[in-house]
Amino acid sequence: MGRAAALWGRNPVTESRDSVEAPLSEPELDRRVLLRVTGLSALFMLAVGFVNATTLITDAQRAGVALDPRVPWVLEYTSIAVILALVPLVALYERRFPLDPDRWLRTIVAHLIGTIVYSAVHIAVMILVRKVIFAVFFGETYRFFEQPVTDVLYEYRKDALTYAIVILMLNLMRGLEEHRREAQVARIEAKTSGRLTLKSGGRTILLDAKTVEWAQAAANYVEIRANGRTQLARISLSALEEQMEAAGMDVARIHRSFVVNRAKVVEILPAGDGDFRVRTLDGSELKGSRRYRHNLPA
Repeated sequence: MGRAAALWGRNPVTESRDSVEAPLSEPELDRRVLLRVTGLSALFMLAVGFVNATTLITDAQRAGVALDPRVPWVLEYTSIAVILALVPLVALYERRFPLDPDRWLRTIVAHLIGTIVYSAVHIAVMILVRKVIFAVFFGETYRFFEQPVTDVLYEYRKDALTYAIVILMLNLMRGLEEHRREAQVARIEAKTSGRLTLKSGGRTILLDAKTVEWAQAAANYVEIRANGRTQLARISLSALEEQMEAAGMDVARIHRSFVVNRAKVVEILPAGDGDFRVRTLDGSELKGSRRYRHNLPA
């Protein structure tokens, strides 16, 4: 075994997949999604608040209007603080009423109500916080409802957009995390059973990793040659490599679009300019790039 490992340059069986990270549980996934969405929201909104506050100060100076320079910062960041505090509540509501295209009417009604409640809470808490700050630090009363209908509609318009963005971010982040969890489960399956988990349309294919000859990237899919047949699976080439290595297979990237099972390689042929061709047991001939030549023996 040691001599073979030296010949090929490495031992991927012991090197890469001895320990596969356990997949997240549903509560852990929810917490990760919430933390990441809250963090991204905070970074974005703090930047927007900075731009808006400095713009208000600059516009007042240009217009020759007297303005306490603290006021724009208070107005912007009290709103932002309440919005960020509401993100966990929006996340809980989204889990109760997920975006479901099969129940679109229920989804629309639920989230329309959600925008109204969200805006009402945001406005109420924001006004309360501002009243306290203005009374303590400025010695004056903060007034909001001088034009109640106009003021509420103005805030609701912004709140509805913010609510929609948070819902969209939660769904996108959850999709990414669920995809990552599926990949972790597939690597565990590969390590424990030696089988690859492949998605093809609505089917899930469990393929013995030892039977794979080679794989080729094809847009968002990968063509996998095994058992004299070619399977088309929705997976990245890198993710397939990780599964195969987790299953104990000795695989090599020979081109940005090709990986090959080293046990199936029977011949390596020069192709000029440092490129090469690889012939496998089933008679396939694959294109190799000089960039990946070091992954195969001299």
